[in-house]
Amino acid sequence: MKVGRRDFLKSALALTCSLSGCSREEKGGDKQLNILNWADYLHPQAIPEFERRYGIKVVYDTFASNEALMSKLQAGGTKYDIIVPSSYMVKNLKKLGLLQELEHDRIQGLSGLMPRFRNSLFDPGLRFCVPYTWGTTGIGYNLEQYRKLTGSTSSLEPERLSWDLFWDKRFCQRMTLLDDGREVIGMSLKRSGKSYNSVDEGEIEAACGRLKEQKPLVMCYSSDQVIVALSSGDSFLSQIYSGDAYQARRENQSVRYVIPSEGASIWTDNFCIPRLAPHKENAYKWINYMLEPEVSAACANFTHYATANYLAFKGVESSMKEDRNLYPPDAVLNSCEELKDIGKSIFIYDRLWTELKCS
Repeated sequence: MKVGRRDFLKSALALTCSLSGCSREEKGGDKQLNILNWADYLHPQAIPEFERRYGIKVVYDTFASNEALMSKLQAGGTKYDIIVPSSYMVKNLKKLGLLQELEHDRIQGLSGLMPRFRNSLFDPGLRFCVPYTWGTTGIGYNLEQYRKLTGSTSSLEPERLSWDLFWDKRFCQRMTLLDDGREVIGMSLKRSGKSYNSVDEGEIEAACGRLKEQKPLVMCYSSDQVIVALSSGDSFLSQIYSGDAYQARRENQSVRYVIPSEGASIWTDNFCIPRLAPHKENAYKWINYMLEPEVSAACANFTHYATANYLAFKGVESSMKEDRNLYPPDAVLNSCEELKDIGKSIFIYDRLWTELKCS
């Protein structure tokens, strides 16, 4: 039986002592592991099995964007043992001295990672991170509503759609964008033929200008509620992480996901240990556990995110392996971009993103 998002959240809340009332300073702290992760990003049995196997209590918190993760750490979030930043944020956190350099002799399973993920540009030699999953940020949409609103009579599903769809007034107030400045501004840049990683202030301002014009069409900016919005039918169109769209489809069979024709952002999410983690030994246990092929495959099958683990790939459901939007061919991958560290230009993005949301 497939587990719905609400059931998953209920079990997660139970396992974390209802979060709001659970203290990380409780007795027996050496038998504790504090995880800060994206929402809905594990198989629902992953934490219970880890707790059963090692007798370690897991406290599980979530964040909605990479910038929110960094802000939480900078604001004194020193109690976390495992965090899950995306590619470019690993580099940023490393530069800020917030990550623990990994001891590879304490990690089993690194050799099982796919070759493309073993020596990334953002962390050569995997000195500070262990890749977990990878994916793209594209378009989630309700196929039934798309056909109604666009008047499409084709029985075939569109293989590629354009970012232009988010400027289509027929979807007014039935669309969502992520609560993530790099992704939203990047989408507007990519739509106009520019790079997600543009550092040209004029290009960035123009991209934000187009988003201000488009804002009246947007129902909300949300990263953690996008699955609910699509699955419930409140949203017909959402900028969304690839795996989240497939999770929404569990409850609404009309939901589809495509990588836009202009290209999308592509990323890796990674396990890292913060430099001030209080339970580093338990953090290594978690990383080793998550690198086990059976565990990794189970998480990939549940979350519908592509696994970075070659040994786990054989355990991934065949329908997922064959999905060109989950495991894209090279021709599609070549149109995608990884979000990079853009140095001081991040302040331009942050300023304009704040202006957009407050406009």
